[in-house]
Amino acid sequence: MRNRLLLLLRSEGGFAVPTVMLMTVAALGMASVAVMTSVQGQSGTVRDQGAKSALAVAESGVSQALLHYNRGAPPCTPAVEGEWCGPVTGMSVNGGTVSYWAREGSGAQCLVGNEVECVEIVSQGTFNGVTRRVQVMASTLSTEDSGGPGPFASAGVLSLEDMLLDSNSSIHTGTATNGNMTLASNARQCGQASVGIGKKMELTGNSQYHSNAQCTAPSSTVLQQELTLPPVNQGNAATENDNGRFFAQDTVSGKKSDACWNGVNADGKTSKVCGARELRVDNNSAIKLGGTVYSFCKLSLRSNSALYITSPSVTIYFDSPEHCGYSSGVTQLELLSNSRITSEGGDPINIAMLFVGSESDPPLQTQIVLNSNTSVNGPCEQNFVIYAPRSDVELDSNSRFCGAVAGKTVHLDSNAEIWSAKGSETFELPGVEIPETAAHYTPYRFVECSAVTASPPNTGC
Repeated sequence: MRNRLLLLLRSEGGFAVPTVMLMTVAALGMASVAVMTSVQGQSGTVRDQGAKSALAVAESGVSQALLHYNRGAPPCTPAVEGEWCGPVTGMSVNGGTVSYWAREGSGAQCLVGNEVECVEIVSQGTFNGVTRRVQVMASTLSTEDSGGPGPFASAGVLSLEDMLLDSNSSIHTGTATNGNMTLASNARQCGQASVGIGKKMELTGNSQYHSNAQCTAPSSTVLQQELTLPPVNQGNAATENDNGRFFAQDTVSGKKSDACWNGVNADGKTSKVCGARELRVDNNSAIKLGGTVYSFCKLSLRSNSALYITSPSVTIYFDSPEHCGYSSGVTQLELLSNSRITSEGGDPINIAMLFVGSESDPPLQTQIVLNSNTSVNGPCEQNFVIYAPRSDVELDSNSRFCGAVAGKTVHLDSNAEIWSAKGSETFELPGVEIPETAAHYTPYRFVECSAVTASPPNTGC
């Protein structure tokens, strides 16, 4: 009997049923976890899809509102001018519902200043029980005074691609780039900045961003907008110009052999220092420019040389590198070693240096360089403009520019600085026809609001 009991205790047959039951329970538990995880994942996917759809519905409300404004027929009328109107309701988009509010503003209300008018739109979309709310600001130049938008209406420094400031450089006016903006190594952006849609501003190495030109109002508000810069239309400037004034009417002070135009020095001798339609001035010499329209291939000022503008308004066109016979990488404007462009006596004048840039595909690279304590300025009451949407613009080594700058790229380095000049925002690009039509609003800021509903509509945006 005792031996049979021991044999039963040593046998594993009595554990088969409970072991199978435990394994079954464990398997069911694991299956339940998988099912619950799948259900939760599907729920999260549905929720994400609902959120994306609701956001798309909200954006459609913005598009509807802008369509009304760009047709010259606002979608709603506020009880008080400048206040919110709406909500505009009753729209259904792809199974979702949308409603929106809008208000009009101008100047500082638009965060970009100058002659800009803007509309602010807050749109709320609901899809499958999920609600999202977005805010969009869109702006346009007021055509009331100037007849149309100019490139520098809302910002004094423009770049079609990335903009870079480093090594203690600074900009003291509004900026706009279609790419990213990078501030590094104690650089300062002092003025409202905007970057391209989906792009960003990056600050490193004790760099600073302020909303005012005096660098006294720290800011973190960076707008997003699409930037377009039309190419330069030089018309007949390449053949109809004042180039023939060198050096009889546009005279040289200093050593005449250090001033060269079109392959000839100011003393009448042939020189290899300058080529066709190239003006070069060296070694403390200066030229007085008294014409109104010039066509250059290249302008080089070096070693304390100067270009004094004596006429109240002058436009200097820089022809394309193809027409000038240049290869890629040419520098068409070069100011080095304390050289300067300014008015004679400091009187207010208008100077526009317009660069055609490369017209080939792929394009030839062209550059504009200001280096080593050079300056293009007066008492900052001048209207100085460098407009070069197909050229790279670089300011280095304590160079200073007072006016408005537009380039393919813009790079400031080593204590270089740009200040705005009076009147730059009203500059109009020659040869660009501006039809008298209803104002066209272009979005420059898009944010998703944190709250689903709020009063006023832009709360949490």
